Amino acid sequence: MSALSAVETEQVREIRARLNRVPKGQPGDKSVGPLSKGFFDVAARVGLPAAPSDGAPPAPVEAIAAAAEADMAGLARLVGQLAAFRSASPEKWRPYFDAGVMQAILTRRLVLGGKERI
Repeated sequence: MSALSAVETEQVREIRARLNRVPKGQPGDKSVGPLSKGFFDVAARVGLPAAPSDGAPPAPVEAIAAAAEADMAGLARLVGQLAAFRSASPEKWRPYFDAGVMQAILTRRLVLGGKERI
């Protein structure tokens, strides 16, 4: 199921906007952890639970490109890879956060739900 309700659409847009407001490359920024958790929570609510991971996620630029072309299963797999990576290597998470990987996933989810065009 890829349709989104009005509430789900608003949740996705809200977390995406909040992610976009975080200053990039600010190592002491304490919002990264809570916003990352918020991303995974919203992703699960809109049909993208963290699927079992089949390895590390691609590098940030490649992850953004993969998200742009992914179907629901591909997005869920990418979310799973990111969740496992964040748990295993929290010190290496920030480049994914700063690159906008989560925003790319959320945007693709909106496109697949018929709520945005690319």
